[in-house]
Amino acid sequence: MRLLRYFLRAYPWQSLVVLACLLVAALTEGIGLSALLPLLSLATGSGADGAVRAAPSAYEQWVRAELAEIGVEPTLGVLLALIATAFWLKGMLLLLSKKQVGYTVARVATDLRLNLLQALLTARWRFYTRQPMGAVANSMATEADRASEAYRHLALIASYGVEAVLYAGIALAISWRATLAAGLGALFTVSVLHALVRMSGRAGRKQTRLLKSLLERLTDALQAVKLLKATGREASIGPLLAEDTRKLNRQLERRVLSQEALRALQEPILVSLMCAGAFVALVVLAMPFSSVMVLIVIVTRTLTRVNSMQSKYQSMVTEASALWSLSELIDRARQEREPLGGSVAPHLDRAIEFKKVSVRYEDRPVLDEVSLELPAGRITAIVGPSGAGKTTFVDLITGLLKPDSGQVVIDGVPLDAFDLHRWREGIGYVPQEILLLHDCIRTNVTLGDPNVTDAQVEQALRSAGAWEFVANLPDGIRASVGERGALLSSGQRQRIAIARALVHRPRLLILDEATAALDAANEAAIWASVERLRGATTVVAISHQPSLAKIADRVVRIDDGRAVETAPERPARAPSQEVA
Repeated sequence: MRLLRYFLRAYPWQSLVVLACLLVAALTEGIGLSALLPLLSLATGSGADGAVRAAPSAYEQWVRAELAEIGVEPTLGVLLALIATAFWLKGMLLLLSKKQVGYTVARVATDLRLNLLQALLTARWRFYTRQPMGAVANSMATEADRASEAYRHLALIASYGVEAVLYAGIALAISWRATLAAGLGALFTVSVLHALVRMSGRAGRKQTRLLKSLLERLTDALQAVKLLKATGREASIGPLLAEDTRKLNRQLERRVLSQEALRALQEPILVSLMCAGAFVALVVLAMPFSSVMVLIVIVTRTLTRVNSMQSKYQSMVTEASALWSLSELIDRARQEREPLGGSVAPHLDRAIEFKKVSVRYEDRPVLDEVSLELPAGRITAIVGPSGAGKTTFVDLITGLLKPDSGQVVIDGVPLDAFDLHRWREGIGYVPQEILLLHDCIRTNVTLGDPNVTDAQVEQALRSAGAWEFVANLPDGIRASVGERGALLSSGQRQRIAIARALVHRPRLLILDEATAALDAANEAAIWASVERLRGATTVVAISHQPSLAKIADRVVRIDDGRAVETAPERPARAPSQEVA
């Protein structure tokens, strides 16, 4: 019922269209099956020996009366035509309903993927950093498809259910005693085989959990594959992946066993019930042969549909675990939705100020009541030991993190009052971990922005000191960088990332160890480019390289939760003073 409520709320009109088509198709088939009764009566009428058949049943008499009411003579040709027409019409209606189901299945997977993507992209940064990328990839790829298949199975259950109810109604009109016996047989079959359904459901839940674990480990291993191979440690990750793979295989085996056992046992049980029912109807109840034949057809179809419902229910509960897993991730991400601040248009003309800003990670203070001013249009170097809070410092400026106390103020306006999305659009950022797409250099610089021209890309590459090596590539800016930039050196990857940060002419440029992988000559070229931005762009640079202090207007050392301004290696600077 939970799954039914979910899909009815999410796709109400699509589900109603499917249900309406199924109802009309079932009624049409009912007309065709009802016409079988007088048809068989004609076929089993008085024989050559003059024997007279048994009196028609009450239901057959009602069918003949209804045909007469609409002016249809129940002759052989008319009845055959009526049956053929009914089943053709049923087939068209079923095609329409199955097409709608197929379209909705595709939409379910698409909507789940888009909802997950939107929820993750709008979540707080701290939430995002706690999510294993392998689990997210699994949700986006396999869980979305499995969840959409749950809708398909649910629709098929509804289809088979409508048909089973109709068949049961016709059988009840022919003989309530035979229908009651068939109903008890169906209940017996479902009860006996329900253990296989439970087995499949347990296997599906474990499959969902194990796939997450496997893809989490696999993603981590692939990110570190160079390190593993270079140090001869690739075999160390193998047992972890192999163990999850073996566990997953066992659950898949249980799933296959339960599904195939259900299919294998349903048919012999059904045939046994039909044989027993035919014997009772013909010998014990002495029913007319034509009625018994129609009953056999109808009851067989009823029990077949009940068996099919059970099979699809088994598949549905197996796949439903993926839907709940994916929905849980989407709900958690939505609960962590990042507030995008106010509506004030962003600007940076005077300064970025920290006013008694404190940040704690769990119980550890990272910044402790830091008060500091970063002048606009100037170059500020942020230095300090690893883990001191330098990256936290710039995350506060971008709004990715919120201070536990205190305020970050831009030109006298609290950062929270700005439209954060527009504020970030004016930031060029080069993080410590360089991310390059498996695409060409141009796409990696523009990130797919169609408004950026080739001339702007070239200028950004020149500013980043990357144009010389890019121009010498056979395909220039359209040369592929490989997976995670594997076709480039570490220094080249870093220069591409710097070009990406500069291509939009940002008002604020943040460099987080941007020259760590460069040699002295290239580092000097980068800092020379950065120095030319003085006055037009505010630069906040984190670096351990002493050459940064030579171009910086201010040097701030972060250590033990405090920020202390020190004199840069430039002339005419004031002596060291504590600013917080």
